Amino acid sequence: MADSGFTRPTLPQLITTIRNDILTRLAADSTLAALRRTDAEVYGRVQAAAVHTVYGYIDYLARNLLPDLADEDWLTRHANMKRCPRKAATFAAGLVRWDVSTDGIPIPAGVTIQRDDLTSFTTTAKATSAGGVLRVPVICNTPGKVGNTDDGLAMRLVSPITGLTSAGVADSIQGGANVEDVEVWRARVIERWYWTPQGGADGDYEVWAKEVAGITRAWTYRHWSGRGTVGVMVASSDLVNPIPDAATVSAAQAYIEPRAPVAGADIYAFAASPHVVDFQIRLNPDTEEVRYAVEAELRSMMLRDGVPEGVFKLSRISEAISIATGEYSHTLVSPAADVSIAKGEVGVVGTISWT
Repeated sequence: MADSGFTRPTLPQLITTIRNDILTRLAADSTLAALRRTDAEVYGRVQAAAVHTVYGYIDYLARNLLPDLADEDWLTRHANMKRCPRKAATFAAGLVRWDVSTDGIPIPAGVTIQRDDLTSFTTTAKATSAGGVLRVPVICNTPGKVGNTDDGLAMRLVSPITGLTSAGVADSIQGGANVEDVEVWRARVIERWYWTPQGGADGDYEVWAKEVAGITRAWTYRHWSGRGTVGVMVASSDLVNPIPDAATVSAAQAYIEPRAPVAGADIYAFAASPHVVDFQIRLNPDTEEVRYAVEAELRSMMLRDGVPEGVFKLSRISEAISIATGEYSHTLVSPAADVSIAKGEVGVVGTISWT
């Protein structure tokens, strides 16, 4: 059973218990239990199988009665009761740009544009070139991070348009986020059990921020830009780059503002600043597999310890390296002292040098 003092009987234990009970009630010789075709043996096995199934269902219910062990379907029920639905994937959106020599070249809405990896985008409004530039708004046809595109990346027309070269470039295509990870969602649901909304307390702003796709961590700062203002710093749990893009920050601002107290002060949502920490490590054994394991542990530790106004302890760094699979011994050359994370910053793993 799920974290309780009750131990579920096994099927053989149930068979033995029911068989012995039948023999006792019938005042029969217990040595008859050795005969496979006695009534007691048949009844015992049939009833034990039925009872074992009931115990299994009770065990299933016990795991799902609270959100910490609930499976995905039951977690949906817990989340709905707490008004904490799972965050759906969002579509990346932005612009595609062409440098042109002629003004007045139109591109209509509904045109399909592709990246070189065949991820497709659709223009959402008509645009016309002016001043030697044509910028058209687009949205990715596939939800999730796959739509986020680095500025300057080639974007090609699927069908030709008179006056335009086939290839333009991406311009601020951001805001795509994957469907919320089930364990991150579970943590938000459990957080609702512990945190009672208080109409504008610090924790309320953090809860609101984490309801926005692409944001899993948030911190509230009172009087951030003057007395009475509220700053909400946001970040993701991405192990490589936890700094959200401008589109995600804007979405957080737009989501929090109408939920803040009517008489409250100005709200400022902003992305955390990265505090990059570089590492220099002498590793034994020094193999690609061990290096990969050490890097993964360092990034996981940075997510736990690299919080605003936190301290990145050398002992914690060494612990993370030591628990990496395959590591036997190491020397941490750099950093040589504890690393302090300032207000408004989150830790990010920088360059790892292996000496």
